[in-house]
Amino acid sequence: MCYSCNSGNRCQIAVIRTPGAPAIRGKDAPLLSETPTVPAGTPENRRLRLRTARFSLGSAVTLCALKLIAGVFSGSLGVLASALDNVADIFMSAVNLFSIRKALDPADDSHPYGHGKVESLATLFQGAVIALTGIGVVWEAIRRLRLGLAPEGLGLDVGILVMVLSVAASWLISDRIRRAGKATGSTALAADSLHFRTDVYSGGGILVSLLLYRFTGWRWLDPGVALAVGVYIFAAAVPLLKEAGEDLMDHRLPEGTVAQITDLIDAHRPMVVDWHDLRTRRSGSEKQVDFHVVVCREYSLEDAHRVADHLESEIRDLLGHAHVVTHMDPCDVECPGPHECARVRERIRELPGPGRAGKNGTAPRAGNGA
Repeated sequence: MCYSCNSGNRCQIAVIRTPGAPAIRGKDAPLLSETPTVPAGTPENRRLRLRTARFSLGSAVTLCALKLIAGVFSGSLGVLASALDNVADIFMSAVNLFSIRKALDPADDSHPYGHGKVESLATLFQGAVIALTGIGVVWEAIRRLRLGLAPEGLGLDVGILVMVLSVAASWLISDRIRRAGKATGSTALAADSLHFRTDVYSGGGILVSLLLYRFTGWRWLDPGVALAVGVYIFAAAVPLLKEAGEDLMDHRLPEGTVAQITDLIDAHRPMVVDWHDLRTRRSGSEKQVDFHVVVCREYSLEDAHRVADHLESEIRDLLGHAHVVTHMDPCDVECPGPHECARVRERIRELPGPGRAGKNGTAPRAGNGA
């Protein structure tokens, strides 16, 4: 049966979205909180990502310098381990800044889908460096436990003071980068935020160990906590490596996001007879979607194109700016209700006319494959 006519039941034209109607939400609507609030590809998104990346690099340099001085002066492995983590932060923040700048380059003949994967590569690199840092801290902690080394003297108090300042600063820095990463949909900034958030938890543990050692004299506390910090740093790297690997291998978007896309397409029946071959993936902060749409074979090319443009626009709005491609297929059965088809075509022609903007609203496109 041709669903655009739906001759077995009353034609459900009322479910078609009209211009200006509220955005459709699926049953997993809460997942839309993950949608960037500053759409990818906009000048504001670019400025926010670059500004945050520079802020991250400057913060990492400042924190590292303070901790290195305090670590050498106090002799605390915990403080030195935290400083070593910040050395990695400096390196990774610099890579982040480069990758974000590169990812913002427009698509070209050699990279028709853009350079968004550079961010995923940077995230993979950051995860590897974090994991190696954790292994190094664990190794040194075990060595100091065997030798019974511990911080001594006035340097201990200096180390405590620096760690108090470091934990507070790391929390504020992490929160700012996290909010920017969420707003722009940048995986690189999200990974950078995790670096500083691990500094908060690991720094808090080191601070507690220094305070306890200050009053108890237990020599195993500093290397013991450093050992736990090293394990924690390594564990924090695993999700980063997994996410970056999935993005590089074109893993589909989260299940809830895919469900919202399919709900939106289904809400356009009877304009849309059916759909198939839906594919989704991420490229840096940009989401990419393509699928086939089946429409009534009696539609004119202009009507089918209008439906395709409308669906693409709705999905871009749903995902907070995305690269969307549709291919139109004709219904393969004879239409038993031409009058109902005529009613649907009238509603299609109320939609905005076929746009000539590109998939990201910036450049002309060749068509929808209709």
